[in-house]
Amino acid sequence: MVPNHHHNLIQQASELMDSVWRYEQYKKDSADCEDCRKLWDTLHERHAADVEILKKHIGEHAQSGDW
Repeated sequence: MVPNHHHNLIQQASELMDSVWRYEQYKKDSADCEDCRKLWDTLHERHAADVEILKKHIGEHAQSGDW
C-alpha cells in the first residue's frame, strides 16, 4: 500500500498534468478573447512548472527507497 502522502503527490501531479493538457483546447476555444488566451498561457506555464516540481520530488522519494 502506498502511504497517503505519496498518493497525494501522485494525485496532484496527475491533476495538474490533465489541466496542462487541456489548456491548449481552452486557448483554442477562446479565439475571440486575447485576455483569455493570455490567461490560459499563464496557467499552462505555471502548472507545467508545478508538474516538474512534483515529478522531481516524487523521484527523490523513489530514489531514497521510502516509496
